[in-house]
Amino acid sequence: MDDSPSNTLDATTEMEPVAEAPSEGSQIDSETDKWKSLSRTNEARWKAASAELEAATAKSAELEQAMTAMQQEHALTLAEIQLQHAAQQRGMELAPEAMSKLNMSAFLSEEGTADLDAITGFVTSLGSTAKKPTYPQDVGIGPHSSGAPVERGVPLDARARR
Repeated sequence: MDDSPSNTLDATTEMEPVAEAPSEGSQIDSETDKWKSLSRTNEARWKAASAELEAATAKSAELEQAMTAMQQEHALTLAEIQLQHAAQQRGMELAPEAMSKLNMSAFLSEEGTADLDAITGFVTSLGSTAKKPTYPQDVGIGPHSSGAPVERGVPLDARARR
């Protein structure tokens, strides 16, 4: 009989750890599930943030290309204006048809700005055509004789007053 109570006592002591094991197992499983769900949530957030970053990077690259194209277009327009101005200073007028056939990128420096030396060199290579005025320049500037001033008598209106 001695053996039976000790067996019962041993059996109950052995049963307690077995009974606690499922509760710890379910607690571990709930912790595991909790961390798995947090990990999945974090992974979803990371994927969304990565997609936003990719879209922003693509948009930034597109804007950079557009800005470069606009700067190039602006530089070409500026070079054309500088060319027309240089031609006008030399007394020439470049026709719009002639301007459209020119390679304006040849008048840009490596930095993308108008190269004034190239523009001046091109205009001087065209020669100078002194533009003749369309109206006489000596009208209304006084007497044209090179001799002594002509002495006039009494003006006609003064004669009538006498």
